[in-house]
Amino acid sequence: MTSYTRTQIVELLHVDEGFVALLEEEEIVFVDEPEATPQTYSERMLERVRVADSLVHELEIDLAGVAIIVRMREEMATLRQALLRALAGGGPPR
Repeated sequence: MTSYTRTQIVELLHVDEGFVALLEEEEIVFVDEPEATPQTYSERMLERVRVADSLVHELEIDLAGVAIIVRMREEMATLRQALLRALAGGGPPR
């Protein structure tokens, strides 16, 4: 499992470090283990930052809306995977 420091996320996505901190304050993203040094973020959190940046800066959606959209995207992905498993004969969706 790949993990990223805040600095790496800032460099990879060309976002402001304060923006990532704000997303963390709003509980849109969170570190893997808060007590660890250095603190790292999962691939899932990297994707959340990417999506949040796009929503805020391109579509001018506020952080409350970003939180809802990010959560809904992940729920839809989970449902999609369950549906694909069911269609492939893996049993009923959970």
